[in-house]
Amino acid sequence: MTCYSQVIEDLSWKYLRMYPVRDIAWESFKNILTPMECDLSKYFQQQVFDCSVNHPVAERFPPTKAYTQLFLKTLIDQIESCNQEVYEDLYCTYTGMLSKETQQDCDFCYKTYKQKSGIITLKETCNIVCDGTTGMRTWEASHFLAEWCSENASYFQGKSVLELGSGLGLTGLAVVQNCKPSSYTFTDVHDSVLKTLLKNVNINLSNESPLSYNADDGKYANDLSENFQLSYHDTSVQIKKLDWACDTYDSDVDIVVAADVVYDPDVIPHFVKILKDVLCRKPGMVAYVASTVRNPDTFACFRNELESKGLVVTTEAEQQHQDSPSQPEVSISLLNIKSQM
Repeated sequence: MTCYSQVIEDLSWKYLRMYPVRDIAWESFKNILTPMECDLSKYFQQQVFDCSVNHPVAERFPPTKAYTQLFLKTLIDQIESCNQEVYEDLYCTYTGMLSKETQQDCDFCYKTYKQKSGIITLKETCNIVCDGTTGMRTWEASHFLAEWCSENASYFQGKSVLELGSGLGLTGLAVVQNCKPSSYTFTDVHDSVLKTLLKNVNINLSNESPLSYNADDGKYANDLSENFQLSYHDTSVQIKKLDWACDTYDSDVDIVVAADVVYDPDVIPHFVKILKDVLCRKPGMVAYVASTVRNPDTFACFRNELESKGLVVTTEAEQQHQDSPSQPEVSISLLNIKSQM
């Protein structure tokens, strides 16, 4: 029964986060389904269906139609390969999608990630670049930093945390949900990113549960301002627009976090400048910066800029990361940075 439940849970989370269908390991599913009698087989299929495509979260915050259709087609193929009759609701849902007029998915979808103490649902783009920015999707270092912060929650408990380049909010939402900081400030510069970040913060942290929040009603579309705030349990949460090239950050904080923000050599001097300004405001401050090392020369440029501005890397952790078997393996670096003051 444990294996049975684990297979259902695994398929559920993979569907909700739009894990590549070609990378799903179907063998455990088939090993359970193949010897089942007809009634038990239909019940098992129903459980899989209800915990994936029919999941309450997926109904509110759905993956793309193209992904759902591919997931269902592959699931049906796996069922038939076990010589089992396909559960009727599952089959009707798939054929119903085929019979509808084919419409191209819009630029956005929802992905739901399993976290230490709950779930995080994000509105994301399906494209690498959207509205002239790469900040509309969640990148590898954000996943790594979110997990690292959650595993080291004591570092953040009761602290005031500033995030530079928050993007769509995965890291910050994980810290707020799992680490109990006294305050957390999300920052970014691109208006489209900030609007989507605002929606993601409200989906996950507002008093309304994710299941009661209507993803399409636009109720928060005009709420974006420099002073946006909400309270999540004992944590004060803010979203602010911050341009590293021309703005300063004047509030005292204890910790700075950032993920995947040093991929462009032209941006590095601006990032390091504002990082230094914040870290030098009071003794004992620390920054945790996670980077996907796509170009070693760019990362070396970042390290050199830190050194030239009097910022010290006290520790560095490196980890290889691969989202799924078909995705390339990347190297992620986590730097612990302090000022020499």
